[in-house]
Amino acid sequence: MDPSETLVTRPLIPIQATSIHLTDLILPPLLIGLALMIFDIQSRKITKKTSSNSHLFINQTHHARFLPSSSTHQFKYSLIQFGLDLDHLEAAQLDIPHLFRFSKPKNDQLASRFRLLFDPSSWLNLIQIFSISPSSYFKNTPSNNTHQVQSIKLALFNQLETQFDLDPHQEIGKVYLLSMPTYLGFTSINPLSIYFCYQKPVDPSDPNHPPLKYVVLDVQNTFSERHSYLLKIGTNELPNPQSGFQHEWIIPRAFHVSPFNDRTGSYKISLSDPFSNLKRDPDSESTISLNFKIVFLTKSGEKKFLATLNGTGAPFTTSNLVRIWAQYPVVLFLTSLRILYESFKLHMGKPRLDVYPRPEPVFDREYALKGPNPIQEGGQLGATGWQEADWCSRWAQQIVVDYLTRRVNQIAENSSRILQATSHPAPKSSPDTELTSLGSFVNLADNSEKAAPDRLSEEEEEEEEQQRFNSSERPSVVSVVLQPADQTQQIITISPPPAPSDDHDQATGWVQETLTIHYGSAGFFTDLIVFPTPSLAQLIGDESEAAWKVSSMALFDRVFENAHVRQYLLSRDSQPPVRLSKPAGFLARLINRLRRFYFRWLLSFISLEERNSAQIKRRSSWFPPPNFVAIDGPFQCDSSPIDRPFLHSNLIQAGRIFCILLHQIFSELLSFFLFHYLFRFRFVGSKQPWWRLKRAIFAANRIPFTAQPDLDLHHIGSLRHPS
Repeated sequence: MDPSETLVTRPLIPIQATSIHLTDLILPPLLIGLALMIFDIQSRKITKKTSSNSHLFINQTHHARFLPSSSTHQFKYSLIQFGLDLDHLEAAQLDIPHLFRFSKPKNDQLASRFRLLFDPSSWLNLIQIFSISPSSYFKNTPSNNTHQVQSIKLALFNQLETQFDLDPHQEIGKVYLLSMPTYLGFTSINPLSIYFCYQKPVDPSDPNHPPLKYVVLDVQNTFSERHSYLLKIGTNELPNPQSGFQHEWIIPRAFHVSPFNDRTGSYKISLSDPFSNLKRDPDSESTISLNFKIVFLTKSGEKKFLATLNGTGAPFTTSNLVRIWAQYPVVLFLTSLRILYESFKLHMGKPRLDVYPRPEPVFDREYALKGPNPIQEGGQLGATGWQEADWCSRWAQQIVVDYLTRRVNQIAENSSRILQATSHPAPKSSPDTELTSLGSFVNLADNSEKAAPDRLSEEEEEEEEQQRFNSSERPSVVSVVLQPADQTQQIITISPPPAPSDDHDQATGWVQETLTIHYGSAGFFTDLIVFPTPSLAQLIGDESEAAWKVSSMALFDRVFENAHVRQYLLSRDSQPPVRLSKPAGFLARLINRLRRFYFRWLLSFISLEERNSAQIKRRSSWFPPPNFVAIDGPFQCDSSPIDRPFLHSNLIQAGRIFCILLHQIFSELLSFFLFHYLFRFRFVGSKQPWWRLKRAIFAANRIPFTAQPDLDLHHIGSLRHPS
């Protein structure tokens, strides 16, 4: 070749550098990943026996409201539900790579996350279209934590044992769950999950399908609370079920589901065993039919609401799962939106329905029939799912438990000193000059800021407190039991330490007393923090709202020092000594100003006309004795008994009290602004959440609320007022 000639080279594929786009870089790995996913899916085969015992449903649900007659309303829509044999589900026999998985939680979550992060071969496993997770269903009680959120079936059995006194391990074999799955990691509101529980066969090799024994209806509301209704085949059934159904019951209601219904009335439930009409065609897939109906009846037996659920279930196979996904790609995202949209139309439309605020799930037979939203008599107590406690409630619980621990130990120490003093009498302080631990509180009236702090040593404070209690407390040992209605939470028992060996003989003669407080939710702890005194919190949360229950008022007053608070509030002539440091005193004043503002805001909902009513005008206090809250003049308050130990020795906890108050008050003010002014929500009767104090005052003074214009419609639930 002549060196003068130029060698010309051309690329095999004539692509200019400027013509390469981002999609050219992204598309090949995506196609490779898709090919790998298809390979994984095709490599997993579900046996015919397994697929014929689990099904995929495209169900139609229809809702219709009949009362009030001027507010009739109906709608219907499609939804995807999976019918799953729980034994097959939890054995991973239904798992299909990237399409469906039983999401069993890992024991070591942190290690699993690191493994996923640094192992590229496992990244494709993160792609799951549908899944079922035990955390979306029942939780176990603390005694059965070995299986907590590991097995849906064992969690169901735990609920049947604790809630309904059954022996499911001996009675129940197959459990068939009908529920909506998690879709692309999103778990929607699951309004109703149905557990069909079949009798445990004597011979496991029997080819016949076992008979239906129990049906459990697991109802979930928009507050992530759950309640279960147990239906027993052949027990309390109606003799002649409606056409098209095999079984029918009427059961009393006990759970808050719709904001337009109270908790009274009953459900008429009609259903059939889905496997009783199993269609086996040798030339086609075997299918089953779902037929479910629930009618809401008022206390007088009128039909108020109807909901039906009907559909046909196809076998759980890869092809059927892909077909459902392709036909209904977004339907599982729409359930929550549909609920909100239809509720908005009912409330904001004309004529519109007023709403009931969320009540606390009931936990006590007596308290179930009182409070602002009682249940139907005979309804099942308790819930199977509760709202998770937020940071505010957890802090409040820690503060209250710390305070009660101090008080229980203090009462035991004082009782020991009293017993020792009986053999060596000492001069007693005069009742007129005797102070309690509250006598050391800062008087937080407006002129208290001018008082100079007078700090005492910790030993002097302890000695002084013991002397004050020597003549006021009887020798006894008090234990406190905090009993949550949520059985998945631990019972908190607070007892004094055992007596020393030299005091054992004396301790055997002490009176053993136990204060038990049952509470529906962690709001019990925030009530004790937010209200000025534990006594007022008890009047509102216990006696008026029925949100918690005290076993003994005498013990409650003693443990929370309520008698001393009342005595101090009634005699303000002698200002208590100030014994707080400047930072503690400043923080205490902030805390009590917040409480004062909050209490005055709650009192502002009592109208001038109501203040001038005969029942209140003749009184000097909002509450009857011994709780004194002056009507004349602005409300003033001093430190709560719960504050004092932390103001003296733990400013971090005192700061948490301030944060809890700030958070709770801001949340209620924000809710009031949004619901009252912005959205202009209308509540039924006197059910406004910010009327808690007003309801308690009216109940304490036996004052009936002003009759509503449509009070004659109260028996059908939500009232209707002109817009």
